[in-house]
Amino acid sequence: MASASPSETRSFVAWMRARQQRQRRHEPVIALRHRTGDGSEAADVHAQEQAWAQRHAQERRLHDSALAQLRHG
Repeated sequence: MASASPSETRSFVAWMRARQQRQRRHEPVIALRHRTGDGSEAADVHAQEQAWAQRHAQERRLHDSALAQLRHG
């Protein structure tokens, strides 16, 4: 196994430090997103709840209509 030359080692160390610095700068952004959310998920959940409520209401109307037809035959 060949050892790296001093210039390659310095290059790697510089790259690694730059990478770590970018990660440290980005971590607060990620933490903030996890704490606050972006709101798009809430809108999606609300839309899904509305769609479910509309389908459920339609099913109830069909059920009630079918029972009324059976009763009044």
